[in-house]
Amino acid sequence: MKGKRATRAGCLRVFVLALIGFFFGQEALLPPRAQAVNLNVITNQTALFFKLSFVPLGARNLSPAEIRYADSLIVKDLEETGYFEMVPLSARVETSLTNMLLTGDSVRQLASSGLEGVVGTQLIKDDLGTHLVGIVRDPVNGTVLLSRKYTTTGNIRVIVHRFVDDIVFQFTGFKGVADGRIAFIGKNRRRGYDLYVMDFDGEGIHRLTWDRVLAYTPAWSLSRHVIVYTSYLHTEPQILLYDLQTGRRRPLARFPGLNITPDFSRNSASLAMALSKSQRSQNTEIYSYGLKFHQFERLTYSHSNNLSPSWSPDGSQIVFVSDRDGHPQIFVMDSDGSNEHRISYSGFYNVSPSWSPRGDAIAYVCMNERHRPKICLTTPTGDRYLQLTHGSGQDDSPDWSPDGRTIIFTHQVKGHSYIEKMFLDGTHIHRLGSYIHSVITPVWAVR
Repeated sequence: MKGKRATRAGCLRVFVLALIGFFFGQEALLPPRAQAVNLNVITNQTALFFKLSFVPLGARNLSPAEIRYADSLIVKDLEETGYFEMVPLSARVETSLTNMLLTGDSVRQLASSGLEGVVGTQLIKDDLGTHLVGIVRDPVNGTVLLSRKYTTTGNIRVIVHRFVDDIVFQFTGFKGVADGRIAFIGKNRRRGYDLYVMDFDGEGIHRLTWDRVLAYTPAWSLSRHVIVYTSYLHTEPQILLYDLQTGRRRPLARFPGLNITPDFSRNSASLAMALSKSQRSQNTEIYSYGLKFHQFERLTYSHSNNLSPSWSPDGSQIVFVSDRDGHPQIFVMDSDGSNEHRISYSGFYNVSPSWSPRGDAIAYVCMNERHRPKICLTTPTGDRYLQLTHGSGQDDSPDWSPDGRTIIFTHQVKGHSYIEKMFLDGTHIHRLGSYIHSVITPVWAVR
């Protein structure tokens, strides 16, 4: 009994380290205020905006509520991407464009407005499903930038998301994320936690498990249609693989001791995770796991707590947390475990790193002057960094959208935690999703 208590105490200690935990008692050494730092030194991908206007072009066989929902969702989706500023049109101009079905001649009346695109949609429902006919025109010369028809037999959200992703690609050359999904661990009303997924904008929440046990740190591979996560389903922490196509699960790592914080490489060929592989010691080391040959390879040998790995987008490096110097700090190593080096030196508590999909930045949890965890950003070399979130509450578990434009994280106030989303310069922070209970460790699907 005493041994079990010690094991659980060790599990809890590392679990706290892997998530947000509490400050160890020493005073944190903080960077200057964010306003004093030029974010472009860290990343130059924050100031790409296009001015668009939206015009509904009519609908057939849809209810007024369905039409309002679809029209508002298009505008919301475009704003959520972070690429567009939506400019409302006067009632007279909108009526004119609608009556002329957004022809080149009608759009050219906006040539001097500063708009870079006008978006129009027609909605039609028939025996084959619901159709969205979308068009985008250049107001300067009236030419068509995008024209496409989308069809679904399910929720109209599906075709709205597809249309918005095509608009993003047309203007930026980047693949949109409106069809992306987010996995998270949600607390249940009575007890325990379970695995959930939702759409990129927080809608369409779907529960995957009904275990009601401690769980955390999901990692998602769209290419393999699986989610791996840490679960205490059978009392001790193990890493489970959940097949999204069949709904079945199987253990991926259940060695004696701790099996925690898995993360997929961008190509989904490998997983990195933290394992203690011992019933006596709770110190964890980073291992990689090749999904093709099902082999584990140990990468760290520091005999301290090493956990929370996150792959660089090209798979050549891994960022992770280690307390080998006495306090949890951020380290980087090559994917074979060589060339380990520390990149965080400000403060005594830096955890939960997440590498940007573009490779130019790493988000992580730092500690502010009031000993509250906040979201920070650093370069992969650690030569510059920036505190992104401020104010009351505790922030944890940052993760990047697949296009590298936004960061999701958990924000806890008075013991209740929510998923929030922000641009990577720390602006436009807003709550994501309508899950009414506390959530932990949200993560985007890796595409």
